[in-house]
Amino acid sequence: MSMHTDLLAKAVLAAFFGVASAAATANAAATAPSTFKPGVYEATVNGHNAPMTVKVTVSKNRIEKIDYSKNLETIGVGKVALDLVSQKVLNYQSTGVDAVTGATISSFALLQGVRDCLKQAGGDMKALSQKVEKHPAVEKTYKADVVIVGGGGAGLAAAIAAEEAGAKHILVLEKLGFLGGSTNVSEGALNAVDPVRQGKQGIEDSVQKFYDQTMKGGHNKGTPELVKYLTSHSMDEVNWLEGLGVKFKDEIGTATGALWQRSHYPATPSGNTYIRTFEDVIKNSGGRIQVLTDTKVTDLITANKRVTGVMAENFGRKITVDAGAVVIATGGFGANIKMRQEYNTGVWKEVKLDNSIGCTNLAKAAQGDGLVMAKKVGAELIGLDDIQIHPCGTPGTGLMENIRTSGRNRIFVNLSGERFVNEGAARDVLAKAIFAQPKGTYWIVVNKLRYPSPDFVDANGATIRNMLALGSVVEGDTLDDLAKKTGMDPAKLKASVEGYNAVVEGKAKDPLGFLANNAADKVLDGGPWYACRKVPTVHHTMGGIRINVKAQVLDAEGHVIPGLYAAGEVTGGIHGSNRLGGNAIADVMVFGRTAGTNAATLK
Repeated sequence: MSMHTDLLAKAVLAAFFGVASAAATANAAATAPSTFKPGVYEATVNGHNAPMTVKVTVSKNRIEKIDYSKNLETIGVGKVALDLVSQKVLNYQSTGVDAVTGATISSFALLQGVRDCLKQAGGDMKALSQKVEKHPAVEKTYKADVVIVGGGGAGLAAAIAAEEAGAKHILVLEKLGFLGGSTNVSEGALNAVDPVRQGKQGIEDSVQKFYDQTMKGGHNKGTPELVKYLTSHSMDEVNWLEGLGVKFKDEIGTATGALWQRSHYPATPSGNTYIRTFEDVIKNSGGRIQVLTDTKVTDLITANKRVTGVMAENFGRKITVDAGAVVIATGGFGANIKMRQEYNTGVWKEVKLDNSIGCTNLAKAAQGDGLVMAKKVGAELIGLDDIQIHPCGTPGTGLMENIRTSGRNRIFVNLSGERFVNEGAARDVLAKAIFAQPKGTYWIVVNKLRYPSPDFVDANGATIRNMLALGSVVEGDTLDDLAKKTGMDPAKLKASVEGYNAVVEGKAKDPLGFLANNAADKVLDGGPWYACRKVPTVHHTMGGIRINVKAQVLDAEGHVIPGLYAAGEVTGGIHGSNRLGGNAIADVMVFGRTAGTNAATLK
């Protein structure tokens, strides 16, 4: 494990991140409850994303080392679970430990691999599998200046902002076994008007244009004052994040459905960059910010017509938090099939949104918990029928894996190889066009421009070599070769590429409306070529808790509910009925920081 990962794993095991004390884990077992034949043993198991190799080194009486470096688990989710579970096995000298909530497949895969290795070493598997991880049953009461419900991007931004605003004790409650939420699995695009970076690329932009495009992209259903606040403050958050340690690429990109080239991408892969940075800030907060994982908030506490705390559960025990203010940052309800079907009366009413449609968000996270608890105390819920479907889902899971649709220099073709939509269109336009294609699916086709070498690391930390190993991407040296392997018509595929190139070169006008006046657009010329199957997937729920520009929660009459704030996907009114790509992270940071600052000062 890296130094950062090792420190994080130990921190999670200690009181900082959970309920198991450092002493309990450190003293759980001086030796394993079995003897082994010393050596290094190896096993291959199926992880969440691909098979992975687990190597375990044992001495006569101890499990000495666990190596799982050859894995393709998800950054910020599965990879974190592997770190945490491995550390617990070493500390307890047993495989009888809990899986990490929200990453159970990765957790169980590692445990199975370790057990296979220990069995090879002659270990007593009954003794080594006996449940050893215990959790206190005594009810616990905390006091906090601010309690944050949800440890995703918005929640952690709120926590750090509250500490910066002077709060002495901030408590973050996260129901999963790790931090990050949907921000963890996002591509990390953050839209902001940036005169310096955009100016160097010759990109003309303004806050007014950003506002106009956000309103129009959301079919003018967004709340104007919230949209104006978002678009005029997002560059402040880029600067704030840089001050915390986030590094952004110099080149401004275009997230799928962003409608303009203003997307800032972290220099290191994915939205997990923000979470890693936030974790470092929290660890250096001197204990002013405390995090409890595996802790699900069930209700808000009220007294004298204001919110004064929360009730929660942690491994079955009750937790009460008395607080000066509460920030709800629990995310959306995209993975709650019953809820999304109930509210699906808007843009996608003709689509069932049943379990045949996947979701890009973490299933255990995006359940709408915050909406339910806010409604109980009188909060108004708005725009719940505004559900976004993204064109970049993986068949079978709905997750946004493998080749992403954002950026430039790619074409979308149907199963025959024909382009059928303007690749730069808004997400609802893209998804509707895909649903209209045979079998409701398509291929995204890229070439060496996107992946100049098999080991080139993309924005998600993956390589083409990884994707080919998983069988999720098809490779062809030529377009004829690619067509043969994918079942596309070679003549139609070549015509699609040639037509696209003619538009990029300015030799033709695209009948599909593609805007080719972007300096980033290049001619797709020469292999290797890569194709990846995609389907529409539920991505974002734009409706939620009604707030004002101070992130204060409002009731149906527009009155502030004292002591209650909300930020991120759990809120409504910001994106209208269609969110622009790159606006979610902007929303998370702008309103997360606003909520934390105002909750700390009770403004």
